[in-house]
Amino acid sequence: MRKNCLVIILPVLLLQASLSAQTPLIPRDTTIVGPQTFAMVVGISDYRYVRPLNYADKDAELFSDFLRSPGGGNVPKDNIFSLLNEKATSSNFWSKGFQWMKEKRLQKGDKLFIYMAGHGDAIDEDQYFFISYDCNPGGDKNNYLAGGTIQLFNLKKKIAAETAKGVEVIFIMDACRTNELPGGAEGLNFLNTAISEKKAGEIIMLATGAGQESLEDASIGNGHGLFTWYLVDGLSGMADMSQSADRKVTYHEIQTYVDSNVPAIAQQQFRRNQEPFFCCNESSEKVISKVDTAYLRKWMDQKNQSHGGNSFRSKRTNSPSYFTADTLLVETYNKFYDALNNKNLNGPSSAEDFLNQLNKKYPGNPYTLDAKSTLAIEYINAAQAKMNQYFSCFDDPSTAEKKRNTELGTNLEKAINLIREDEPEYAEALIPQMLFWKASGETENAFQYAYQALAAQPNGAFIYNRLALLHLDNNNKDSALYYAEKATQLAPKWTCAFGVLNKVKESKPNKNNQLLKKGKRGIGFTAGGGTNNSNPTYSGNRNGGIIDVESNSAGAFGAGINYTLPLGRTVSIRPEAVFNYSNTSIDFLSGDTTGGQPAERTTVPFKINSAHITLPFIFNFTSDKKANPYFKVAASIDLVLSQDNASSRIIPVNKSLAFGDAAFGVDLHIPKTMLVLSPEIKYSMGLSNMNSTSATSNFARALSGLKRNALTLNLYLSLR
Repeated sequence: MRKNCLVIILPVLLLQASLSAQTPLIPRDTTIVGPQTFAMVVGISDYRYVRPLNYADKDAELFSDFLRSPGGGNVPKDNIFSLLNEKATSSNFWSKGFQWMKEKRLQKGDKLFIYMAGHGDAIDEDQYFFISYDCNPGGDKNNYLAGGTIQLFNLKKKIAAETAKGVEVIFIMDACRTNELPGGAEGLNFLNTAISEKKAGEIIMLATGAGQESLEDASIGNGHGLFTWYLVDGLSGMADMSQSADRKVTYHEIQTYVDSNVPAIAQQQFRRNQEPFFCCNESSEKVISKVDTAYLRKWMDQKNQSHGGNSFRSKRTNSPSYFTADTLLVETYNKFYDALNNKNLNGPSSAEDFLNQLNKKYPGNPYTLDAKSTLAIEYINAAQAKMNQYFSCFDDPSTAEKKRNTELGTNLEKAINLIREDEPEYAEALIPQMLFWKASGETENAFQYAYQALAAQPNGAFIYNRLALLHLDNNNKDSALYYAEKATQLAPKWTCAFGVLNKVKESKPNKNNQLLKKGKRGIGFTAGGGTNNSNPTYSGNRNGGIIDVESNSAGAFGAGINYTLPLGRTVSIRPEAVFNYSNTSIDFLSGDTTGGQPAERTTVPFKINSAHITLPFIFNFTSDKKANPYFKVAASIDLVLSQDNASSRIIPVNKSLAFGDAAFGVDLHIPKTMLVLSPEIKYSMGLSNMNSTSATSNFARALSGLKRNALTLNLYLSLR
């Protein structure tokens, strides 16, 4: 009997052990009736690239511990999403955090705390950020646009979506702890002003007012931020100031408590100004926390023993949650993580391969969703790590590194596709970086990707810097100088941009490529049509009764290919070969008109197919603009391929004809592409006679000359 029990129990134990390394998404606990409380908590002290903080992570832990304690309502562990220090990346916040929130299915009456402690900064009032762990601005606030931050404008949109369905959101941020970030004091002012003024229906609690710093010190508790310490102190029960002590802390009570302590202590103990910001008064009677008297006594005892130490940590009563999962699901899930840990991301038996298997067999399963967001994060973090090197002036131009950049761009595109359905705003924010890495790779379309990146993020200094290097590699010194100077203007504190600018200034054009240093080569296609005219000359020969000839006009159409070869900044040649179909006719007049009789008219139609080969010179009026007008002159030859049977018997034409062409057009650069569209009006004038001297018909004898001219509108589409 014991042996049989072991046979049954062992697979269960192995299954649970296999899940211990990673935990899938846990959905809302539907056994709990009524509203629930949830929290997203972020705290970062150990920043990788910017000035570290001392107690932001401890403040986040303090707030989480309070929520999980009896004083905070015994919020279950699974209802708190927490990111501390190196885990607090923007990719984890957006991909994991909001995937977690989606599974919790927040509903009307629920309460959601969003708590963030760390660095905050801003470019302006429309671009303001919480700085995540791996953000490297390279000394300039403009580089926040390249990623590694939590864009708070997008977070506000998330908050608005929750409040619209009746969720009570309390947004708490203790972030302005220094003005030594690239945005400086102005950035702190922009940050708090933007958060406070751009309301999304939430309750707002900020550590400071606009332009102030949030204090943290070892003497606060046993090391905390001043605001967070008194916030938790008040929510634990110290702010319950009603005469009846109703064991409820309202918005008005916690605001009053924090406002009566933080500014006074900041002045008395630190000689600094810190005035927290709360919004808004219409929420004054809303209950933020309920007081547990037993917990409050323990909290006060703990404070007294440690001169204000951490919150009392109650025993955890939450048991681990397990899902019912079949063996194949768990096996594939664990193989996914094994491949991920071995950095085997793409190809057979890779993390991507196992994710595809999970998606195919278990779509929507919590294990599949976890693997999906985890792989996306791996792709995003790899690209961000390389971006951080770029901002630190590491830019290896070797072939191997370019191959790596191409791979980063490809994987980042996969990440965008993985998260786009759930996080469209975050996915959109990653597109400029994805295009940037493709432009930094080994692809022949580097310029195309770079200009697409610039269109997606027109103020990104990092993209202008890349364009400068691309133009420098292609010996376009003037263009390289333009983009390098633009990068330094946008990011005047980014030393790497000035390094590239100096490199461009010191560069010399390639002596073997002088003619091509200004222009852009490219193949193109053309199509057009217009009017075609015959231009006959009467010979005076009345044999056959013909007394005069008159011209007619008809349609002409053509399509072909061309190639642009630059000769300098504004001069190029654009050889082209066009297949033309032209239709025209001649009226031959005959009869005796001396007695006032009208002449008889005989019309001879000409339908000709020909190959028109042209070698034109292009003179641009401007260069490096979105629209560049030009003038074109050319000599061309028309090779007649066929003539309709009716006219060929009467007036056969020569097989080779000379023409002169003149045209006016404009090159229009299509945004986000390397394509150029060129509408053009062209006049072609025949220089040689069409009619063959071997013709013996009366119609042919009546002609001393037959030439052709045409006025056409042509469209060129070129890749340059």
